[in-house]
Amino acid sequence: MVHKILNSYKSIIFLNGDFPNQKLFDYIDLNTVIIAADGASDKLKDCLIKPNYNIGDGDSIRENKSNSFIKILDQNKTDFEKSIIFAKKLNLMPSLVLGFSGGEIDHIIGNAQIITKYSEKQELFFLDTYPTKNGFGTKLGVVLMKEFNINLSPLSTITIIPFEESIITTKGLKWNLKDKTIDSSFFSLRNYNTSNEVIFKLSKGRALIILDITQEIAALKSISKVLI
Repeated sequence: MVHKILNSYKSIIFLNGDFPNQKLFDYIDLNTVIIAADGASDKLKDCLIKPNYNIGDGDSIRENKSNSFIKILDQNKTDFEKSIIFAKKLNLMPSLVLGFSGGEIDHIIGNAQIITKYSEKQELFFLDTYPTKNGFGTKLGVVLMKEFNINLSPLSTITIIPFEESIITTKGLKWNLKDKTIDSSFFSLRNYNTSNEVIFKLSKGRALIILDITQEIAALKSISKVLI
């Protein structure tokens, strides 16, 4: 299931946060359509990556705007929202989001709310990395609506964050939830799975699931070596 998700995107939206460890780019198709949300284009230039489109109001771009820049002045929407709406109009969903975290805390929380608001049938998902003793770990964020099954290596951390009142049932976790109402007063932080298959069922609302897929990324690397 992780492999299927990681191969499902038609576009990549880069946000102006911290980019993931560049080794993660080995598992990402950078030849797909790339959309930079405003100032993310400067960071992409540092990585020698040229976006197909640069969406936003232009207030975060340091250098001269390129021909790929599309100015949208709607101040009722963030540059991330503008990028999502643009991608949907061009039928570029599902979209992988990078640069999701880092920077100011209000941006991170806002990004989480936006990805939850605009996702339909896992049309948006993000990857983020964190340092480990052996290199880096990887987390996958997807929006839960109705039912979602995934196979993960045991003891992978799993967090469920609702952005509206939701009722959820889980199977395969250390601390399973059964028709549990999750809202601003209760959410499941850093739970973990005790079986390979994890099942999430949502009977009300929607929530963001953050899954540690470090072992799954390592397995993809092993598969790549075999194929080579």
